[in-house]
Amino acid sequence: MSDVYVRSVGFWAPGFANARAWCQGEADANEEAPGASLLRRSLRRRATAQTRSAVEVLGQVVGDANWDGSQIATIWGTAHGEHATSIAMFEWMTKGEGKLSPTQFHNSVHNTAGGYASIAEKNTTTSTTLTGAGELVVSGLVEASSLLRADFEEVALVFFDEPLQRPFAVPGMESTLAIGFGLTSRADGAIAGLKQLERIEPRGIRPAAGFSGMHVAAALPLLEKIVGGQSGRVSLQIDSESGPIWSTLVEPM
Repeated sequence: MSDVYVRSVGFWAPGFANARAWCQGEADANEEAPGASLLRRSLRRRATAQTRSAVEVLGQVVGDANWDGSQIATIWGTAHGEHATSIAMFEWMTKGEGKLSPTQFHNSVHNTAGGYASIAEKNTTTSTTLTGAGELVVSGLVEASSLLRADFEEVALVFFDEPLQRPFAVPGMESTLAIGFGLTSRADGAIAGLKQLERIEPRGIRPAAGFSGMHVAAALPLLEKIVGGQSGRVSLQIDSESGPIWSTLVEPM
């Protein structure tokens, strides 16, 4: 991965409206649903809560960086995508008349969030949706670095997921989580630099309460280090018994 610079960050989870609230532990019981103000009312009404959380974070990343949302390349990283909608559709197919809702059908694809955002922002620029397990976060950073080395000066990278629903539910997954980074190839205006992607021995990193088993939670230590203005190497994966895990070096600007 080539050196990249962080221009802005974004965050949403129930109780936390943004990255600073999360990093400072300032929970707000009234923060129950993502605003997703980028979506006009009709789109917001049709979008799932998970898609709204991803679009909310995109709005924070683009807004804080003062970028034109119609021109930004976007990368969306989600381990399971809109699985809850897909499960519901399978249930509808096997019960009653088996009819499917067109709205729910287009809400079931893996790049749902990217589709809603591109419509809302009238953005026809490159948009990529990634999946993956333990290497989801590092894969997103490598993809962003590749775009920045090509024809793009700015990339919005958003990771998001929600707890797995039955019959795939996993203990410890309790909360929707969305984390975003505004990445650029230029150091001017950046709040941090990322470099030297390499594997290290696991350091006992564990996800925060409520996010156990969620691969996107591997981005939390990176977010916290950037917001805290701290330097040093940070893990990009939850600990694995299979050997070394990916990490990157953070340097505040």
